[in-house]
Amino acid sequence: MTHLLDIQNLAASYGQIQALRGVSLTVDAGEAVALVGANGAGKSTLMKCIMGMLAGAAGDVRFDGQSISSLPVSSRADIGIGYSPEGRRVFPGLTVHENLLVASRDKDSGRARAEEVYTFFPALREKISAMGWALSGGQQQMLAIGRALMLRPRLLLLDEPSLGLSPILMTEVLNRVKDITASGTAVLLAEQNVHKALSVSHRAYVIQLGLMVRSSASSELLASGDLSSAFLGESSPSAATPKII
Repeated sequence: MTHLLDIQNLAASYGQIQALRGVSLTVDAGEAVALVGANGAGKSTLMKCIMGMLAGAAGDVRFDGQSISSLPVSSRADIGIGYSPEGRRVFPGLTVHENLLVASRDKDSGRARAEEVYTFFPALREKISAMGWALSGGQQQMLAIGRALMLRPRLLLLDEPSLGLSPILMTEVLNRVKDITASGTAVLLAEQNVHKALSVSHRAYVIQLGLMVRSSASSELLASGDLSSAFLGESSPSAATPKII
């Protein structure tokens, strides 16, 4: 079976600090996969490696059956990988609508796609002429995700979308993951809020200190009632992966 995203034995470092150690992960078309773990576990590093912002020291990243480990960032966007980074990074001097249109490559300059984005995030339509700097944190996060969707990606990488949001806005933003996957875009969601990430995803991987220590259906992990252990990267004694303390 060819996975949409297939990462095998990926290693990455920041200088002498090894951030990823033999990480393997898959995402299939039409599914949402959660990547959960504590701050500093390696979630953002993995996202940057997938997007080509950080070169892997070993292993391979494959997209739709082809290795993309040597492709630059722009080429990865061209083949259908969208990225909403941690920290939002909207353009403060552009309006909401301009923030969306600037990311489009459609022949109509993105107007039709922007309308589709507004169906995901109705709050953005209400702020269509507002400047980026005037938006709330939650609205900026919606805009960052919407801007990534303007490229019509086959895979959307969401890096800590709930960071800094109130519980109500966090729920509103993360609930859109289901809508995005239903529209045909697969999602890889890196998130510290374990319970919410599992509730909007099909499968989940738990990462700790650069190691994948557990993977399962999200519903199974939720039903286990062992979310604190999962967040810390602990595995059951019967699990195939080693217990990391």
